[in-house]
Amino acid sequence: MNILNALLFTALLTVNAWAQPPLMLKLREGDVSAGPEVETKGGGVANISVPEIAVHLPDPATATGMAFIVCPGGSYREVGAFNDGMGTVPYFVPKGAAVVVLKYRTKPPSTDVVTAALADAKRAVRLVRHHAKDWAIDPQKIVMIGSSAGSHLTLNLATHADAGNPAAEDPVERESCLPNYTVLLCPWPNKQTVDQFPINREMPPSFVACAKDDQIAPIAFAESIVEACKKAGVPSELWAVENGGHTAFKQARNPASLWPDRIVAWLKEKGVWKN
Repeated sequence: MNILNALLFTALLTVNAWAQPPLMLKLREGDVSAGPEVETKGGGVANISVPEIAVHLPDPATATGMAFIVCPGGSYREVGAFNDGMGTVPYFVPKGAAVVVLKYRTKPPSTDVVTAALADAKRAVRLVRHHAKDWAIDPQKIVMIGSSAGSHLTLNLATHADAGNPAAEDPVERESCLPNYTVLLCPWPNKQTVDQFPINREMPPSFVACAKDDQIAPIAFAESIVEACKKAGVPSELWAVENGGHTAFKQARNPASLWPDRIVAWLKEKGVWKN
């Protein structure tokens, strides 16, 4: 083994030294499956009736308190790239951040998937806050990342969140379900306009990214989100790449593939990411 290979091998060992299996946690105890889940291409999951979160925690020695709740896309018919959280697990966990990948309900079997998925997203944020101390997470440093349908879900949550019910018997339900920051990658409108999302000053600061030639999630929708945020006094940023369509953020040679770096830079500007 030459010196270069030895250095690369050592670096890989360092990055993967804390490569632990995720903690799988049901959102609600007692949920009964409506049928077996189906694995899809690229590490996705379909036919989801029992929502869960996959909790990937960093080495306690490097934990920063940051947490990313990831909502992959899939037209609400699957939760795509679930296994690695759209690449966020290998990127953020070695940097000391927790990554929680949400496996929300899909159609089928759900007959009202937007409502079901929203309830799952709310519960996921509450669970992360409830377990914040156990998982070395700062409850004020929770970032929700969505892609495509996951962005629709993230925007829906950010505009329909609540502070929790302090009188709830379930302590999880006492927690706020509002993320502190949101990241919307190629936000898919799902036949809606921005006016159907009540964006107001309570919405978290948001980073919106898209490709100018995306025909599925048009840039006009992304622009309308940022414009509505500005009108409401919500800090927001739009990053638009020239091409790549709806898969731009998955293309290795596209500048859009560097989106995790852009997120870190954005969070550093906000004073949230410290390392």
